Amino acid sequence: MFKPKLLKKLRATLFELWLPIPLLAFGCWGLSGIVMYAVLNRDSEAPKYLQLESQPKPLQITVPLKVVPRAIFVKVDKNREISLVKVQSKDSPITEIIFEFSTTDTNQLEVEISKALGISKEEIRKLRP
Repeated sequence: MFKPKLLKKLRATLFELWLPIPLLAFGCWGLSGIVMYAVLNRDSEAPKYLQLESQPKPLQITVPLKVVPRAIFVKVDKNREISLVKVQSKDSPITEIIFEFSTTDTNQLEVEISKALGISKEEIRKLRP
């Protein structure tokens, strides 16, 4: 009577513990094969060649609101060859506008600011401290 109880316990332990382990291993192996096949055989929609523009497009700056400037402050960075322009406005919801221009020449800078703000160069000269 002692042997059948032990065998019943051993059979239950063998089937409940050891049988699911190989089944789980084969299931994971099969599922990983299916996923690998799907990933490797999907179409890639990325372009095959990198297209470069021969000449960069010029940056066009437009101010959406009519800005009446109160003062214009210019900071020229000779190392990077850029100019930072800070425009303070009078009666506008936008109180400050900051522009970055790729020139350090004073005449070109005045032309760029006049284009961006839509005012004449003489008015710009009056507003600069």
